[in-house]
Amino acid sequence: MAESILEDNLKNEDLEEIKETASFLKISELKLKCRARNLRLKDDDVIVAVDGEPFHGTILEFTNILAEEDKKTLLTIKRSDIIFELFAFGTLGTKFKFTSPLETIEIEKSFENHTIHPPEEYTIFEVLRDLRRKIDIIDASPSSLSWIFPPFWLIQNKLWEVLLVTISVYLITFCVAWWMFVITWILLALYFKKGQTTILRSFSIYRDKHFWLVLAAKDEEEIQKICRKLDPKCTFDYPLVPPLEEVPKKKRKAFA
Repeated sequence: MAESILEDNLKNEDLEEIKETASFLKISELKLKCRARNLRLKDDDVIVAVDGEPFHGTILEFTNILAEEDKKTLLTIKRSDIIFELFAFGTLGTKFKFTSPLETIEIEKSFENHTIHPPEEYTIFEVLRDLRRKIDIIDASPSSLSWIFPPFWLIQNKLWEVLLVTISVYLITFCVAWWMFVITWILLALYFKKGQTTILRSFSIYRDKHFWLVLAAKDEEEIQKICRKLDPKCTFDYPLVPPLEEVPKKKRKAFA
């Protein structure tokens, strides 16, 4: 009913203009194996902007942008009433359709209040969640602490099992010979430097968490805000944002 009233209020030429030039791309179908699934995109997610600019192009134009070699593309996505960013490395491998005139108008209004920063200011974060809605947020950017002083990095990320093994190896090699301790320190430093994201991800999965989101944001506080909007009852080890107000059950189901 609301849609028909809004259509009546719009002139025919305005509707035609929106259909032809201002539509957004919406994911209509995810293939079984594709980059979009790895990025945790869903059916009906809308591509609102590409590299900070609103995107109203064709499917072919969008595919060509993502297909550029060695290009990291910042995508702005709208899911339900939430807008967020992520980086794409190559084509998504999904089918698209165009948003309807009414959807386009609604998205444009939502996008007016959203700020997009330069791509270089964003960091990639992986978000994992367990059945109790407890969240792990993994910063995928390199940390110098992981190889300068690995034990501190392990403590910072609460990798207690790895910390225990690492300290044991340090002590054993130090008792054998000082040069063996130095070699061990260097080798472990190189290992932590190269595999820090894989290590964090593996132990989060080991603790019964599964991939939920892959986002781009300036800091962890922004990530927590997005997570709270998508799931108001999610929790964090170190909350940086206050809990959201209780959401009605009907709306809450849409976030699952």
